[in-house]
Amino acid sequence: MHDLQNLDRRGIPGCAVATEAFRQAAEAQMSSLGFAAGLVWVPHPVQNRTRAELAALADRALPGILALIERRPA
Repeated sequence: MHDLQNLDRRGIPGCAVATEAFRQAAEAQMSSLGFAAGLVWVPHPVQNRTRAELAALADRALPGILALIERRPA
């Protein structure tokens, strides 16, 4: 979150990709920082997936990632 917040302060769009298992922790950290990070959530877990499953997961996440990093500063 700190890296994303740093990027945001500099006007550089960014995002993080995390599994749903970390949603509560991410929301708590964003709340404590007073910062709403750009996050794309994917199903948990990822470590036991095949290459094909990971590729499909990435393909599904890509539109959300692009939407967040293509934001232009106001």
